[in-house]
Amino acid sequence: MLPRYGLKTEMIFVNEASNNLFEDKLIDLEIRLTHQEDHIQSLDKIIYEQDQLISSLLEKVKQMDHKLKSVGGENILSSEDETPPPHY
Repeated sequence: MLPRYGLKTEMIFVNEASNNLFEDKLIDLEIRLTHQEDHIQSLDKIIYEQDQLISSLLEKVKQMDHKLKSVGGENILSSEDETPPPHY
């Protein structure tokens, strides 16, 4: 005689399948979270490097501005005194 499966056995099978499905989804979410954390760290490093570069460039612009102001206007012709470029 063949064994007869009752409602209880079928419910256990469904519960195990559901648990496996949820476990697979949980693992997938954990993997995605790990990848996102890695990307966030990479982007944070890039932002820090760009901030350092911008600060350095701002300092150089200030130095150049100071040099231009210290040289004065004696080397710079006014727009009326300049001859137009050859293409005009």
